[in-house]
Amino acid sequence: MTTKKENAKRLGIYLLIVFLFVLFFFICRKPMNESSTVFFIIYYCPFSFSPAIARLITRAVTKEGFCDMKLHLKLERNIKWYLLAFGHPLIFFSARILLPIIVSGHSEWLGGFTFQNVLASGFMLAALSAVQSIGLLGEELGWRGYMNQKMEPLFGTVGTCLFGGVLWSLWHLPMDLAGWLDGEGSLSDSLMMCGGRMLLLTSFGTFLMWVTKKTNSVFPAVVAHFMFNQSQGALGGLLSQCNIPENADLESISDVCEYTTIIILAVFFIGLLLRENNKNKRNI
Repeated sequence: MTTKKENAKRLGIYLLIVFLFVLFFFICRKPMNESSTVFFIIYYCPFSFSPAIARLITRAVTKEGFCDMKLHLKLERNIKWYLLAFGHPLIFFSARILLPIIVSGHSEWLGGFTFQNVLASGFMLAALSAVQSIGLLGEELGWRGYMNQKMEPLFGTVGTCLFGGVLWSLWHLPMDLAGWLDGEGSLSDSLMMCGGRMLLLTSFGTFLMWVTKKTNSVFPAVVAHFMFNQSQGALGGLLSQCNIPENADLESISDVCEYTTIIILAVFFIGLLLRENNKNKRNI
């Protein structure tokens, strides 16, 4: 049986390797800015796949072996979690984008959201998620497929999901600060943007850890991650067919709706985590 000390060692090695890739990202930032080809090669190859690479290296170095990679669909009794993985980001971004318009009393602007248009976008996202989301395995094999296994004996389910969400958001921080480091915008604006992003990514990362725990598979997290990346584009396509005035100013109410939605979802999933934790304690 693996001891807590061994899990902590493997977790430490994994995180060290992952964040060394972040340092590599910093070192290569200048040539990446000067060439889109260099950016594509570095970002989409070693960096985006660094969690999977770190997982493989850690397993090899610690002689852990390569069993329980969580590369199984496990569809039986898990369809509801796949549906939640697909729908959660879509619901969030719909609330984030559409609520400011509705709350401000301008629902008539949303003429592009017809039943046919929404249905077509939904089918498009479902089809793409079944094919294109496989590229996100580079992240999910590490963050959700490996890290959660090593953290759970150390922090329990609740701690693993919350702490895992925080670490995932920190991993994105260098990318979020890249613009300021390259002289674009002020530090205060960048920090405000990063603060909002970290709250969002921590909340969503917590959900990804939780859905992986519920299904014992990385694929629901892969689907959810794809939807997190693509839902905004689909909604933007629908918005482009709407009658929103060019001078519409919804920025202030948009911020309120965004943070309110994040907080509601965060409280909801923390409640689910605590309920699951209490249930597990009663079954011991």
